[in-house]
This record gives sequence, structure tokens and C-alpha cells, in this order.
Amino acid sequence: MKVKVFTPPEAGSPPDPESTLEASLAHPVHSRPLAELAGEAGRLVICIPDRSRPRVAREILPAVISVLERAGVGLERVSIFVSTGTHGEHSEDELRELVGDRVSGLVAVDQNRSRHSEEFESLGTTSRGTPVMINRLVLEADLRIAIGTVAYHYFAGWGGGRKMLVPGAAHFETACANHRLSIDESGQICSECRSGLMSGNPVHEDMAEAAGLIENVFMINVVLDGWGHVSGFVSGAMGESHAGAVKLARDLLEVRIGERCDLAIASAGGHPLDLNFIQAHKSIDHAAESVKDGGVIVALAECANGIGSDDLMDWLDLGSAGAVSRRLMRQYGIHGHTALSLLKKLERVRVVLISSLADETVTRMGMVPAKDLEHALSIAGSFLDTDGLTYVFPCAWGILPVA
Repeated sequence: MKVKVFTPPEAGSPPDPESTLEASLAHPVHSRPLAELAGEAGRLVICIPDRSRPRVAREILPAVISVLERAGVGLERVSIFVSTGTHGEHSEDELRELVGDRVSGLVAVDQNRSRHSEEFESLGTTSRGTPVMINRLVLEADLRIAIGTVAYHYFAGWGGGRKMLVPGAAHFETACANHRLSIDESGQICSECRSGLMSGNPVHEDMAEAAGLIENVFMINVVLDGWGHVSGFVSGAMGESHAGAVKLARDLLEVRIGERCDLAIASAGGHPLDLNFIQAHKSIDHAAESVKDGGVIVALAECANGIGSDDLMDWLDLGSAGAVSRRLMRQYGIHGHTALSLLKKLERVRVVLISSLADETVTRMGMVPAKDLEHALSIAGSFLDTDGLTYVFPCAWGILPVA
């Protein structure tokens, strides 16, 4: 069997990350420097990613706060807001972990609670009909500083940028209406809603329009390499700076593989990239791009926090992509898209999952459980010709295979 290993390029952190960040804040894209904007603002809120993303905010928050203090901003005017979107709430310990010891206790920290309607204010409706309801903690600030990690997203194209506000700081209904755009009129996943594509992607375009209704946003885009390490920063106006960051990230994260393989062995990349199955599915989605029809994916993802949502299992229990598609046409649900995406993959490839999930849970989801890699390869071998082609992805989350 021929084996190829596709290791994400490791760009390495900048020689002096703090000075590199400060240079980005002082020379932003299509914006005045952060220090100038902050010095004129009354209240400031810093939006950061939640526990399901690489924890880079804790690394750069001290430098951001240092810039604010030198601009004459008292920390009593600053708060941190965790952009959880529709994800579950964080405990106090988790919030402290996200902001880091150097910042915890210096400023107030809160988070998005997407179903608490009283905490949101309407800004209108997008041209595609999405009601834009944003958390008041974000809207009541005079300046919004959003720290986003730029990496692939399997139906919004790219993470970071506008996603820190929509759905990050949005109401559940806003997120649902936006994500519903990933399903076309026939109940299938829209062909433009895929990793790496933003042009013509209705989910991205609607997010950008909705987030654009929020004024005075200064974006800090953190460019990650394929291992989730910080490799650079692009700051400034929300749309322009995000586009610049995506251009840098694409060069790091897109991998040409040639022909499709028979077997892909794909690790999600470790915590928090495999925090739960919903997060780990993104790595399986990337690996699937490399596998020919009838092939096998051996996926390694701990999923220490379980599936990620009981709602996902309800969708998977429908039993087929067609059944999920028909239900989505009648009543959209956020995790219905994840279920449809997984079941469509399972129509053409087998997935053997090594995780901490119970065997019966994995089987119920349509995959084959394995206790370790040796066991998984044995199972895969029973499905495949031993002379086939194998690709290995040590961090499938971080790269997009292009056949």
C-alpha cells in the first residue's frame, strides 16, 4: 500500500508576536489605528472566540489591553464578551481560562446566551430575510473590538471576521435564519456553502450583511497555521481586514493532493478541535475531500464533551440523508445541516471513528467504532483492497485537501 502524509505547514509564530500585533493595530486596513479609535470611545467591548476554537485570545489580550491603556482608556470602561453564538454557556472557570491569568480579574467578562431574548436588540432584516438581533452588551459599547481566528469553515467558507458578531453575538433565531441559507430549494446542501469559498456563498454574504449593520467595529484577525498556531495578524475594518487575512491563510492551509485515496487516516488535531463530535465533524469533512467513492476514513477525535448537542442525534435518528433533507425543508434546525452533511458523506464512504464516545452511540450515528488505531486499520482493511492508496492527515482540521 502506498502511503502519503500531508502535514500542515507550520508557519511558526512571528519572532516578536507582541510587537507584530501592535504594528497591525497601529497600521490597520481601511481604518484608523486602534489607539485613536479607543481614545475617543466611551465604553469598549472586546469580543473573543469561545472554547470550541483555538485559545489564542488569551495570548494577545494583554497586548491589546496595553494599547488601550496607553491610549488613556481606563479598564473600568472595557469588558470582554465571549462570542459563543448558539454554543452552550461557559462556566466561570472556562471564562477565566479563555481570557488568561494576566487579564482575568482586570475587566468584566460575559458571554452570549443566544436564547435569552431579553438580552438582544433588533437591527432590522437582511436582504435575504434574516432578522438581525444582537446582544445588547455588544451594541451598548461605543467601540467593538473583535478578535477572530481565520481558518476554514465547512459551510461559511472561512471562520473569523463577521462570524464573531453573526452568529457570535447574535440571537438563536438570527443564527438559524442565516444557517438555513446553506440548504437549497431541493433540500440539499448549497454547492457554494463549502470550505474556502466566500464568493457567491449565501451564508457568508448574509453574515457579512448582518454584521455590517453593527457600527464601529475594529477587527483583529488572527491568521492560524494548520496546527492552530498564531502565524500573523491583519487588523482593521471588518470586511477588508478579513479578506486580507483569508488571502494569507489560504496559502498556509490549502494542500494539493493529486488523485483521491482509498483510505484517509485523519486526526482532528487534539483539543479543542475535537472537543465534541460537532467540532470533530469539520475534520472529517476535510478528510472526505481526499477520499474516492467507496473509500474509508479512519477519524481520530476524542470528543470528550460528547456529541455536542442532543439535537444532532435526533436528526441522525431519521436514518438517511433524504429523510433529513425532507425535514429540513419543513422545519430547519442548525444541527440538521451537520446531520445532512455527515449522512451524505456516509452514502459514499465509510467512517471508522476512534473516540471516547460509546460504541453504541457511534454505531447509531452511522459510523463504525474502533478502540484504537490498530483496531481501526483492521476494520478498514476488511473494506478495502490492500494495494490501495492511503493519505495521512495529522491535523485534518487545519488543512483543506484539493484533489
